[in-house]
Amino acid sequence: MPAFKVVLYLIPFWIAWYRKRAGKLVIGSLPLIFSLDFFLGWTVVGWFLALGNACGMNPVAWFVLKFFKVAPGGAAGYAPQGGGRMPAPGGYNPAAAPQTCMACGGSGRVRCSTCNGRGSWYDQPTTANGVAQLRTCSACMSSGLITCFSCGGSGRAAALI
Repeated sequence: MPAFKVVLYLIPFWIAWYRKRAGKLVIGSLPLIFSLDFFLGWTVVGWFLALGNACGMNPVAWFVLKFFKVAPGGAAGYAPQGGGRMPAPGGYNPAAAPQTCMACGGSGRVRCSTCNGRGSWYDQPTTANGVAQLRTCSACMSSGLITCFSCGGSGRAAALI
């Protein structure tokens, strides 16, 4: 029975390993996901963070985005600098509204760092009579673009004031 619990505890790592092997997007490296799962998985929050990373999502950016959509005025007790007036409850506050992500320009996708946005490339032949081999990038699945780490693919970033 304890072996079954260990397998359940390490599910995020196994999912990340399988997705990486299949050439799908995994946020972070396998040692990073294993460490997060192993050392912080007992907190349940750490386990879900590792699971999100293993599934190719950036749960921290997603959480920040959702939190600022729920509480657009920011934290309670916030006083603007310079003696400015706080907006009325439920009023529009342009400083707290989600802004376009600076990393991806609002598209939710950035250039793949593995293939430098090419998607595929030819390996040079190893012999004089050899044939060049076409290689496809497994990180971006030959598209040249991956999900933006900053905004989690939404194209919006919450304004942190």
